[in-house]
Amino acid sequence: MAAACTAQIGSSQGPAGTGQAGGANGSAGGSTLGQGAGGGPATGTGGNAAAGNGSATSGPLDPGRVTIRRLNRAEYDNTVRDLTGTAQTPGATTFPDDAPQLGFDNNGDLQTLSPVQFTLYQQAAESIAAEVMTVGSKERAAIVTCDLTTGMTCAQTLITNFGLNAFRRPLTTAEVTNYTTLMTTAAGEGATSDEQFRTVLEAMLQSPNFLFRPEFDADVTSLTPHVLSPYETASRLSYMVYRSMPDATLFAAAAAGQLVTSAQVQTQLTRMLAAPNGVFGPTFVSMWLGTSAVATQSFDATLFPEFNANLANSMNLEVTNFFNEFVQKNEPVSDLLTANFSYIDSNLASLYQIPAPAGTGLVRTTLTTPQRAGMLTMAGVLSVTSYPARTSVVKRGAWVLTQLMCATVPAPPVGVLPIADSVTTGTQAQILAAHRTDPSCSVCHNSMDNIGLAMENYDAVGAWRTTENGIAIEASGEFTGAIAEPTLPAGQNGPTFVGGVALAKAVAADPRFVSCMAQNALSYAIGRTLQLPGTDTPYLAQIATAPKTGSLGVQDVLMNVVASDTFRMRRGEAP
Repeated sequence: MAAACTAQIGSSQGPAGTGQAGGANGSAGGSTLGQGAGGGPATGTGGNAAAGNGSATSGPLDPGRVTIRRLNRAEYDNTVRDLTGTAQTPGATTFPDDAPQLGFDNNGDLQTLSPVQFTLYQQAAESIAAEVMTVGSKERAAIVTCDLTTGMTCAQTLITNFGLNAFRRPLTTAEVTNYTTLMTTAAGEGATSDEQFRTVLEAMLQSPNFLFRPEFDADVTSLTPHVLSPYETASRLSYMVYRSMPDATLFAAAAAGQLVTSAQVQTQLTRMLAAPNGVFGPTFVSMWLGTSAVATQSFDATLFPEFNANLANSMNLEVTNFFNEFVQKNEPVSDLLTANFSYIDSNLASLYQIPAPAGTGLVRTTLTTPQRAGMLTMAGVLSVTSYPARTSVVKRGAWVLTQLMCATVPAPPVGVLPIADSVTTGTQAQILAAHRTDPSCSVCHNSMDNIGLAMENYDAVGAWRTTENGIAIEASGEFTGAIAEPTLPAGQNGPTFVGGVALAKAVAADPRFVSCMAQNALSYAIGRTLQLPGTDTPYLAQIATAPKTGSLGVQDVLMNVVASDTFRMRRGEAP
C-alpha cells in the first residue's frame, strides 16, 4: 500500500527549551521544504566558545549557518536500521552516490534530490514499512507495542513514539492529528488496522523531516546567532559519531533540556566516542585521507602480483584502526605521522617484509624497521596516491600539501601533457626535472616534487624498494616554493629530509598539520565548507590550540569542535 508523501518541514513554533520544531502535514499533496521557526529560545551570545571550556571571547563572531542536510546513503541505511530494525540497505544498493566535498559526503551545500531519487525513497519506504508490519516479526513487536484494533488511543501512542525517533524530535499536536487522520482515511477505504499504520510508516519515511536534518531559526532573516535546540544538537552529535539517529541517552538529554552548554555536549561526546556503534574514527579518516578508495583500485597484476582484495582490505583497516586508537586514547595529533606502531596482519607483514604478528586479524604491533612510522608510510596512503603501473611523485607531493597541510595547489597550465602511466627508462626524478625547467610548471612542481620524491622508496602499492628501472632511488627532498613554504622569504627553503619517515617528521613539526586536521574535523562535524580565511578562522584557531599542559590530542580537537559556537549555534540569512 503506497502512502502519499505529504510532509513539509513546518513553521509552527516549538515549546521554548525543548527545541521542538513544526513539521509534517499528513494531508495528501506534494513534499515542501520550507524554512520554519521553532527550536527553543535564541539564547546565544554570538561569542566564540573557547577551545574546550565554552567561555566566550569578547565581540560577536559568526557561527554561520548550515544548509539543510539530506541523509546520505550511509546515514539513511544506519538510520532505518536503528529506527525499525531492518537489515535492508537501500542506500548502499540503490541510491545514487553522494557528492563529496574535500572527501566528505555530508556537505549540505552539495546535496541534491532528483525525482528519480525521491522515487527510490518511496520504494524503500514501502518495502521497509511492509517488513515492519509483517505479523510475528521482531520488527513489528518492537514498534507496535499496543493493540491497534482497540482504536485511536493506541494509534496516537505509536505515532508519537515512532515520530519522535523518525523525525529526531517530538511531533507537534497537529502532526499527530494529521497522521491519525491519514489512518482514518485509509480505514474508510477498507484498510485493516495494520494496513492503516503501515500507511503512516510509509508517509513518515518519505517525509522531509525524516529524509533531511532541518535546523530552524526563530527569525530566518536575523543574523544574530542563537543556540541550537537540544534535539538539533543531539542530531549534530549523533550523525557526527554514529552516522545515525540519536540513541536513547541523547534523546533523554534533549528531552531534559540539556545539550545547551559546551560541557553538556562534551560529556555526551565522551560517552559516544567510546560506544561500540561509534564510527567517527574510521569514517572520518578514510574520507579525510581518501584511503577508502583503495578498495576500488586496480594495479598491474604483472608488476604488483601481491595486490589483491584481501591486501586492499588490510591496507584500509590499518589506517582506520591506527587513527581510531588516537581518537580513543587522545594521543597527540602530531604523532599521527611519527608513531612507531601500527596495526599489522599477515598480509601487511608480507608486504612490509616484517615478521607476521601472532594471532588473526590486525594486531597492534611495534615497528622496529626504520622504513615505517605513522600514516604517511602506510600502504593504504601510498597506494591511493599511485597509478596502476607506477608511483606518482606529483600526486604524492600534492596529497601531502592538500590533505595534511591544507595548502591550495593550483591547476596545471593549459596544454601540459601528463607523464605516461608507465615509465620504462630512468626515474621519475629525472623525468620531472624537465618540468621544472619550464617557468610555468616550476612554481608548483618545485613544491610538490620535492615532497613526493622523498616517498619514492615506496612502490605503487607501498612496498619498499631501493631502485627504479635499475637506477638507485634518491629519496631526498625539502620544503621549497611558495606553496610548501608560504611564510619564508623568496629564495629561502624550509627543512630538508631523506625518505618518507623523515618527511613525515617534517610535516608533523609544521604547524599547518595540526590546523589542517582540525579544519577537516570541523568541516565534517558541521557538514559544510569552512570560510577560510574568513568567519571560521577564529574558531579554527581556538580548536587547534594546544592545552596549557601537554600536546593537543585528537580527542582534544573533537572536544574543542563540539564546544565551539560554530557547532552549537547558527543564525538566519539576510534576504
